[in-house]
Amino acid sequence: MTLGMGWAWLDARIGDNRAHHHVAHQISLARDHECEIGGPSPLRLSQGEAVLIPAGTIHCLAPVGTAVRTIYVDPMFRGTNSLTAQTACTRLSCDDASALLAIQDGKQARQWIADFLGLIGSRKIDKRLRAGLAESEPGTSPTALAGLIGLSPARLREIAIRDFGVPPSKLLQWLQLQRAINALRQSRNLADAAAAGGFSDQAHFTRRLVEWFGVTPASGLNGLDISVSD
Repeated sequence: MTLGMGWAWLDARIGDNRAHHHVAHQISLARDHECEIGGPSPLRLSQGEAVLIPAGTIHCLAPVGTAVRTIYVDPMFRGTNSLTAQTACTRLSCDDASALLAIQDGKQARQWIADFLGLIGSRKIDKRLRAGLAESEPGTSPTALAGLIGLSPARLREIAIRDFGVPPSKLLQWLQLQRAINALRQSRNLADAAAAGGFSDQAHFTRRLVEWFGVTPASGLNGLDISVSD
């Protein structure tokens, strides 16, 4: 897994995941066998095919053990809200899927995302919110974030929903998970990762990971080689 600001690239085999949804748009490619995208609009991918799963879409992946390449991207990437018109899972073109399959490292993954999003209209998100999120400490509350960027809590909520599709509380939870996963890069200790993300304990971290990604830390993060990209 490679983590960047507002994006991630993950090569892994499908684990035992439950139906879930998250702030990021997800693009998944079936690498060695066909796989299924479960949810309200189920979809079967042949080997080499890829699908865009819009942010907020309830989904799960199957079968367990299938190799999948996944890209996650949210509005913190380049400060733009892209793919806003997407409301249902859609297959990528053969060219986009082939380019995704050819990625060799995090730098190429980031460029693929930029090229892919460049084909779709986007809107700049609020600079104050983006800066405040980048500067916020783990465990920051929505009220504290509003004060940090000089907005009322009500106005912050309006902007967060407009730019990210979720209220500030959910957005801060998303950032907590990213920070905790990043912490696993230096320490495989779940207690340390939970603390780095601002979670009260390991159980709190586990509940949030299941909610957002459908997996527990042991089943979803165990054995991953995690790196960070600018």
